[in-house]
Amino acid sequence: MAGKTAFRKIVDAHLATTLPDGSYVLNLDWVWGHEITTPNAIIDMRSRECDVVFDTNKVKTMIDHVNPAKDTASAIQGKIVRIWSQAHGIEFLDVGRNGICHAVIPEKGWILPGQIGIMGDSHTCTHSAFCAFTAGVGTTELETGIITGLWVCPPQKVIRVIFAGDLPANVFAKDLILALINKIGVKGATNAVLEFGGPVISAMSMEGRMTITNMAVEAGATSGMMLVDGTTVSYLWPALKGEYAKEAEACQELRAWNSDSYAEYNQVIEIDVSDMVPVMTDNYSPGEVVAVASLTGKPVDQVYIGSCTNGRIEDLRIAAGIFRQTGAKVAAGTRCIIVPATQHIFKRAVQEGLIETFVKAGCFVSGPTCGACLGMSCGVIAPGEVCVSTTNRNFPGRMGKDGIVHLASPATAALTAIKGRITEPGDEICGIVLGDCKEEEILAGTTEVQPTGWKKGESVRPDYVKLSNRAGGGKGKDFSGKVFYFPVPNIDTDQIIPAKYLTETAKSSFGKHCMEDAPIPPEDRPKLFSSRIIVAGENFGCGSSREHAPWALEAAGIRCVIASSFARIFENNMFANGLLCIILPPETIELLFLELPEEISVDWEEGVVRWGNDRSAVFEVSDFQKSLIRNGGSVGVMLKLAARLQMEEAGII
Repeated sequence: MAGKTAFRKIVDAHLATTLPDGSYVLNLDWVWGHEITTPNAIIDMRSRECDVVFDTNKVKTMIDHVNPAKDTASAIQGKIVRIWSQAHGIEFLDVGRNGICHAVIPEKGWILPGQIGIMGDSHTCTHSAFCAFTAGVGTTELETGIITGLWVCPPQKVIRVIFAGDLPANVFAKDLILALINKIGVKGATNAVLEFGGPVISAMSMEGRMTITNMAVEAGATSGMMLVDGTTVSYLWPALKGEYAKEAEACQELRAWNSDSYAEYNQVIEIDVSDMVPVMTDNYSPGEVVAVASLTGKPVDQVYIGSCTNGRIEDLRIAAGIFRQTGAKVAAGTRCIIVPATQHIFKRAVQEGLIETFVKAGCFVSGPTCGACLGMSCGVIAPGEVCVSTTNRNFPGRMGKDGIVHLASPATAALTAIKGRITEPGDEICGIVLGDCKEEEILAGTTEVQPTGWKKGESVRPDYVKLSNRAGGGKGKDFSGKVFYFPVPNIDTDQIIPAKYLTETAKSSFGKHCMEDAPIPPEDRPKLFSSRIIVAGENFGCGSSREHAPWALEAAGIRCVIASSFARIFENNMFANGLLCIILPPETIELLFLELPEEISVDWEEGVVRWGNDRSAVFEVSDFQKSLIRNGGSVGVMLKLAARLQMEEAGII
């Protein structure tokens, strides 16, 4: 009998039922929400008279993207989540007690080995570093998760990635994940779980492990997973000690979630790190990665050290160590922004003297916020400016329209800030800094995990049979029409709807800004708004989980996108709104771009597109996806599914 992967074990333990297309209906341990993607879920729940929560103890909310609010619109978003959380008795981390979601979630012990969680944020894959299965979803899947406690996940490939060899002192977790994305490409792990292991991972801190799993989505992965070991348990011990007498006992029991030694994988990738050098991104994709040395000397306007990828205490220690060892300040003409990922990390950085080091060096230090990472606040760059950043995306316009972002490790970023030009950190200085960091860690003597002591309240399971009649249908199901041709690959959600508009809460308001930052000539934009279909390049909709992208397309009149491949979350979000994604072979897409038919006829029930006098192509739409189209999106479908499961549990059917 074949062994099981950790992913398979977790799925089996949470499986409510399996759909005819093989998709898993999973029971959720956690649903997390922040102020950017959650307000629209709340608004929609209220409009449907379905404002219920499957279990108030399993839903956690926070302010994190714009912290504190930067304008009236962002203040309204925060207010919506704040009032809703209070009304339902949901634990909510407000300004001053919060942090960037993917740093604060493990810090509060809100994820443990063997659990499943979702959030309306693509970097939710971070938390699978604890041998859990966590994934980013759109707002509608977030909404149905809150209401039903269920999530539909298609079968996943599992790709084992082994980092072996001796890690050079100047090569960090960020370098490793960038190197992997460069190796397999930005869609190389689509609909897959990346399971990381090997001696390099075994020797790595939880902070480093989370850096790697955080960016699994940049390779298209649904999640990035690590297995349980002593490091995992020691990090989580403050959250585990109520259940176990000793760490060794917890470790032994929780290792049962790990992949069996004889488990079979869809693919195994082994990378020897011994000769690896510091790397960074070039151009506008997380997959375009080069040696830092190849860009040495390029002038830099801004350095940004923070984010859910590299804003943890270890990252701040490394950056501060570079400043201390060189005794230098931020170069004239360059600005350096430091953003601790949580309030707790900020406090520790103050206690350890890291903040003082940064301030003396001429850095600006902010409270925890996603801020400039997605171009919303606190460090947005101007057109033509260059930023070296420890964040996770370098898409066009990501941190500011017409600027360029080079993703790098905290060590590379700090040394670049000092020089004012891109600079490779040396092996010797990094070795000294790492030694100092180890001493600081020992002296600190505490972990990042700080449970809040929230007392569980009574939670009554909603009556889904009654609720199932309140949602569904109401949308047009005709996807035929005029076509807008857009032969550009890897169009990301930032280009479909720029982040600066994410504080809007009315879905209709996004239409006028649709594809605003995409490379479309101004004279062609009227044609976009008179079309119903987009024919696009591969990997359409990559990047953020923001459902604002399908909302923008629909508000602009687009109901169908045809491409050779899509990012997982974008495709899910389209169907969740009753819209259509059609995957056709690359050669068929090339034929469409060659012939440029003005209109395409779509028969989604039969899975056929037609154009011209005799041209046609077939495509697949699963039964579950068809049900989403028939019901105008996923809310009605999931309520009916929850009702059926509830009746089965009660023995009614």
